[in-house]
Amino acid sequence: MPVTWTTSVPATDENLRVVVDAQIVLSMFLARRDQPTASPTKRLLLRLLRLPTFHWLWTPDILADYARGALAIAQDNRIMRRAAFDQAGFQLLLATLQLDPPVSVSVTALQEVRRQIRQAARARQRDLDDAIYLACALDGGAQVLTSNDATLLGLGSPYADVRIVPWQMFVEELRAYGLITPDT
Repeated sequence: MPVTWTTSVPATDENLRVVVDAQIVLSMFLARRDQPTASPTKRLLLRLLRLPTFHWLWTPDILADYARGALAIAQDNRIMRRAAFDQAGFQLLLATLQLDPPVSVSVTALQEVRRQIRQAARARQRDLDDAIYLACALDGGAQVLTSNDATLLGLGSPYADVRIVPWQMFVEELRAYGLITPDT
């Protein structure tokens, strides 16, 4: 039986099922060259992985999207002049995620999400590659999809019981429920 709740993030004794888009994941592993010891705020997700009630949902297509993004960063001289990408940490995250089984996404869910994306009013909100994230959230029973992507945020929240929230709002909710401390 799925967990139901009316607030944004469930209490700590309930399972939290989350999908995280590539932009957020990749920024976890970028460190500014002028501040190499500063840890990106998004790294707090790594601490949540050890909680038995936190479930980071993924599909092979999502992991492939993460990997394509990492490769693009490594090949972008403009980014690499200002930042360093923690490739080892990134590979460790991918391996850790694969300890749990992937979500099996139905063709129906993927087609429906793509149909919704195609109907977006603005051209920049019609990135069909983002459909896999919402389809994973739908078929995986996620409560939250965290993204700063205009395509996903433009679909509205909630979308079929999945809240699509920007990263900063997600962090505030995690703090409110004590899943992370106020100083992170």
